[in-house]
Amino acid sequence: MAVTVRDNTKNGDMWNEWATLLDGVIYDSDAQQNKYDDLVKSLANVSKSDRWGEKSTTIGGLGDYDVKDEGSDASEDTFVEGYAKFIQHLSFAKSFLISEEMRDDNQLEEAKSKAINLVQSYKRTRAKFLSQMLTTSVGSTTTMTFGGKSGIDISGADELALFSSQHPLANSYSSGTTHNTQSNLFSNALGTNTTMLNRLANIMRNFKDDRGEVLGFTADTIIIPGNQPALEDTVKKIIGSDGEVGTNYNDINTQRGQWKLIVDYLWTPTVSGTDPAPYILMSSEANKELLATRFYDRKGLDVVNQVKPESRNLIYNGFARFSAGFTNWRHVIMGGSTNASATTLS
Repeated sequence: MAVTVRDNTKNGDMWNEWATLLDGVIYDSDAQQNKYDDLVKSLANVSKSDRWGEKSTTIGGLGDYDVKDEGSDASEDTFVEGYAKFIQHLSFAKSFLISEEMRDDNQLEEAKSKAINLVQSYKRTRAKFLSQMLTTSVGSTTTMTFGGKSGIDISGADELALFSSQHPLANSYSSGTTHNTQSNLFSNALGTNTTMLNRLANIMRNFKDDRGEVLGFTADTIIIPGNQPALEDTVKKIIGSDGEVGTNYNDINTQRGQWKLIVDYLWTPTVSGTDPAPYILMSSEANKELLATRFYDRKGLDVVNQVKPESRNLIYNGFARFSAGFTNWRHVIMGGSTNASATTLS
């Protein structure tokens, strides 16, 4: 979203020239695409909102077509409503000052650096908020603390964590069946070949919607932490090698060219001893079609400047409102989890 700058300095004010220059720096910094914007767009469906919050409901598709006799009416079906999720926007703010002494000493470049950081801090905050929500909604954890505020809801529409071994189907179609719960949380390490990648991708392909129908989505993205170089090296070999990884055979590598790797540099879990490093598989198709991970910009970065008479300092204040949440879980699957409730594949 484009930044708005409200300049409260007046013509003839001692700060007028500097404020004009700094306002331009803020506009330029916002216009430049950066890694924070890229990360948010790669992980979530980003949209604007003009309300105080947004509600989404999962909808199961129609059942299969029935065979009908000549001249008879088509059987009427209904869409099956799943779980609903309400996502409430939060307010974020940050300010900095430029002292009169800095202006007197003509430290304009230092002042420009501060102005640039106000914008970059906002973009980093958006990315951190989404990354933390995505990577910590695991097992029984359905709230998080961020920016000094605790109790922020990070549960999915079924009121469970995004990654859970007990996701229930939302309607009567699941009663009496053996498929009334599904897991997208697994403890198995990725390993050094394609075996686990294939197994988890196959599990995702067979996830069922709330009507009990197999969705058939293909996992095409691997998300890994930014502090696990060994895992990063292994993933690059598995998805990039021409031949089958870890063998002396001449078989082709069936995973080559099928995956996009996202190294989430804001995700830095502590991995102890022999514990596996966590990783996430995602279907970008499912994320888009199900509108699964949502990120709402309620109010883009709004910057106000003013001169504080008592100190003669120039104060810049940035304010924004945004939110994120999960209306569906079927687009992601986590492996390498040490959570006690994680499913272990034999």
